Amino acid sequence: MSIDDDLLGQPSVTEGDRALQLFTDRYRFTRLLAERLNDPAQNQILFFYGPGGNGKSLLLRYLHKTMCKRLTAAQWQTAKALPDDQLAAKLATLPGTAHLPVPSALLDFGLTTLGEAQPKDRFYGLLLLRKALGESASEKGWRPALPRYDFACVWYLLQQGKSTEEIKSLFPLDAAGFVTGLLAAATGSAGGAIVDSLFGFFGEGLGQKFALYQARLKLGKQDFEAIRGLDVNTDLIDRMPEFLALDLNAAMAEDGAPARIALFFDTHEAFWGEQRNLPREQYFLRDEWLRRLLRKLDLSAGIVAVVAGRDVPQWPGAKAVRPKTEIPESYLHAVAVENLAVADARAYLQKVGISDQALAESLMAYASVGPDAVHPLHLGLCADVVLEAAAAGTPLTAESFATVPAAFAEKSEQLIERLLRYVNDDLRYAIHALSACRAFNFETYRLLGEKLSFTADRPTFDRLVRFSFIRQNQQRGADWYSLHDLMRRLNEDAQVAAAHGVLAEAYQAEGNIEAIYHVNRLDWSQGVDRWVNRFDDALELSRYELCRTLLELRPELTVASDFKLGLISNAEGQYYQVLSQYPAAQREYQEAIDAYSRDLETAPDSTATLNNKGLALQSLADLQAALSQHQQAQQTYRESIAAYNAALERAPDDVGALNNKGNSLSRLADLQAALSQHQQAQQSYTDSIAAFDAALDRAPDDVGALNNKGSSLQRLADLQAALSQHPQAQQSYTDSIAAYNAALDRAPDYVMALNNKGLSLSSLADLQAALSQHPQAQQSYTDAIAAFDAALDRAPDLVQALNNKGLSLSSLADLQAALSQHQQAQQTYTDSIAAYNAALDRAPDDMEVLNNKGNSLQRLADLQAALSQHPQAQQSYTDAIAAYNAALDRAPDYVMALNNKGNSLKSLADLQAALSQHPQAQQSYTDAIAAYDAALDRAPDYVMALNNKGLTCIKWGVLCSQRSEAEEAGRLIQSGLACWNRSLALAPGNTALREQRDRLLAMFESDNSSETE
Repeated sequence: MSIDDDLLGQPSVTEGDRALQLFTDRYRFTRLLAERLNDPAQNQILFFYGPGGNGKSLLLRYLHKTMCKRLTAAQWQTAKALPDDQLAAKLATLPGTAHLPVPSALLDFGLTTLGEAQPKDRFYGLLLLRKALGESASEKGWRPALPRYDFACVWYLLQQGKSTEEIKSLFPLDAAGFVTGLLAAATGSAGGAIVDSLFGFFGEGLGQKFALYQARLKLGKQDFEAIRGLDVNTDLIDRMPEFLALDLNAAMAEDGAPARIALFFDTHEAFWGEQRNLPREQYFLRDEWLRRLLRKLDLSAGIVAVVAGRDVPQWPGAKAVRPKTEIPESYLHAVAVENLAVADARAYLQKVGISDQALAESLMAYASVGPDAVHPLHLGLCADVVLEAAAAGTPLTAESFATVPAAFAEKSEQLIERLLRYVNDDLRYAIHALSACRAFNFETYRLLGEKLSFTADRPTFDRLVRFSFIRQNQQRGADWYSLHDLMRRLNEDAQVAAAHGVLAEAYQAEGNIEAIYHVNRLDWSQGVDRWVNRFDDALELSRYELCRTLLELRPELTVASDFKLGLISNAEGQYYQVLSQYPAAQREYQEAIDAYSRDLETAPDSTATLNNKGLALQSLADLQAALSQHQQAQQTYRESIAAYNAALERAPDDVGALNNKGNSLSRLADLQAALSQHQQAQQSYTDSIAAFDAALDRAPDDVGALNNKGSSLQRLADLQAALSQHPQAQQSYTDSIAAYNAALDRAPDYVMALNNKGLSLSSLADLQAALSQHPQAQQSYTDAIAAFDAALDRAPDLVQALNNKGLSLSSLADLQAALSQHQQAQQTYTDSIAAYNAALDRAPDDMEVLNNKGNSLQRLADLQAALSQHPQAQQSYTDAIAAYNAALDRAPDYVMALNNKGNSLKSLADLQAALSQHPQAQQSYTDAIAAYDAALDRAPDYVMALNNKGLTCIKWGVLCSQRSEAEEAGRLIQSGLACWNRSLALAPGNTALREQRDRLLAMFESDNSSETE
């Protein structure tokens, strides 16, 4: 049973690896692992903790490489009676034929690779673990099938644009058949046929083993289709740990499976780097995927999990902020790893060849941190110094280490300085240069030697990597290494700076983000700017995987000012908001605001800081508005405007601040208009336009200000149209289009101005259609579509223009349908849906486009229903609901999509009722109300959802009344009236709603009267 299943029932030495050869046994730790591999399985995670540099990583590597051995029952009964040291020696020397195989894998979160496949990454960390375990299992004659995880993993990689060769290289050979089958299916089939093609591929030759797993795991096509239907950047990636754990649990139950497998996880603290004092939710987000995996693993089935880190994990505390991801204390066996005992330290020195007893005692005294406690890192450095001095012809004695610095850091610095004194020039230069690397191999070493003029040959490299402060970087691959962090921190000089320059140039040429790290080390500010720019670009292109990789790099960067920290935090907030991780987004925006506030304490007149603080406040307000936190949003917009005003007090001609102030005023006005605060909204729009005019007084050719002025005029016109101020609205639309034209006169290829001009033309067309100015409306829609096409001629992948083109086509189709131009309307709806599909081809996760596609499908269905095309209408309603569901998969709190889903379900129910499909109609009405309720859970004052829920209840009540279900009808009618009364209380000026309510009530009373008669 896994931890997760259990909790649900409760009330809420590779040859040549010198470090392993020199390992001095921590005998009691060896016994702990041996007991887990040989005694009955335990449902606890073994967690080793202790200070940095005390040998935990080497301990895990030693256990992984040397001690993953299982004995027969008789052998174990004999062996377990031995003292700890004898047991360890026996296990270490057992030949391969004398023990049972234990497949194992080690994932070291502290080792850094040079691309996207970082061990801490919630996708690639699992994949690295899966590959290592698969290779180990294959060597031991076991090939576990992990179909759910492998399918999900390959599907994710395909959606990220990875080539088939790249994908194959990430998997072990034991998965080759499955991966090949999936790739063949995915690259040769249309979207909906991928799973059918995959199953066909297995049926042609690889099906036997897959069929066995399919039967045992009860996997069918629907399971793989469900995986394929998950959003890759949210739901799918969150469930990856579960898929891997469930597959491993099942694999352990198969015939021929080993009795134990061992999974090792090292350097747990690397998830946080130096950022230990994070808010609790953010803290627990960092390693959540690891907790999800460990919760789902069935440890009682023989899966042994061993983790090492500096501190006892706080996993039980995750329950308060990340429910159902916590690991209770009862499932943890935490064991402290102390420094080396003197006996172990003495054994280590003997292994490295230091036999002089007096010298050994002096070295141990130098490296001691307390009684019978010798620091492993310092002891290793002492040994390096002694051996290098002897090789240089200047042997050291016990007296050479008689003076011991009091401070730990001072001791480290002295040892490194002494070591570099005794090595030859080429080796000294190499150590300095490689201190710049987060990871290196022979090619990196040779490049640095060539550029920095030191001899870089294989014999010197082989000697170099034998030092105690260098360890293999197993996650990166064979022949890759990393220097101990202490060495990298203390070894900073001109040689290291020159190496950073060489590596920055080399990685930049490759397009590798590792270049950002090295630029940051040369010029921290420039490095931060590059990180922010690369992050913004990746976010704009929906390259979320690259965003995650940059987030992994972020703790490694030096950020020496609050201003730059604000830039980083604001960028991270945008990322979390796009992925609907709203608490994280709010927190990052607040961190940005706080950082700018701290910067203003030392530089109160910094207009750049005031301006950026205003932008961060504006982003936070936008998020609050989207989450229906209306009061907070209004206050935050005002704080944003106040920040811009403070900047303008110091620099009245700051065009950027005037422009940004105009944008915040416009967004505040949007919110006020949505809350029916019409007078305040009109004033805010007027103030916004005045801010843009002030900017244009100072910079008449500022196309950005012209574009933004056009946008505010358009929104003002929308409000005027809603308030039936038709002449004013038409004038505002005209002024808006004139502003865009002025921008385009100065910059004919200004894509956003073309796009926004299309929006104003489309809104003008909506007004003209409402005023029965049908020819003018059709012409304005046509002009709007032409503007969007002009934008797309210049930027074919501009998702926003494709989305807006779809909106205009949909509105034109509405007009055509109203004018009984039915054939044209159906074609125009089809064109609209095609525009949305083109946008989704470029941005599959764009929630707004998915929502709008649903709207067009719903309107097409309404037309089909009116034309008695009943099967087509039912299919279109179903497709519309599917589009809303896709949006909600990506953003479960998207209240507009919830409301619109309810509308489609209500309309489908109306059609089903008209076709006398009463049970189906009742189910659709039920589902519609559930969708409205979900919207109202998130936004209790959402007037449209209240109105629509009321209408749905009334219509369902009419249906019940017609079927003589009087009691149910009465309940529904009362519920509908309560919704309408609530919405009218929130929007007392909504005369259209009041008229609709009165009309429907009259209709209902008429129906009841007819039945009575």
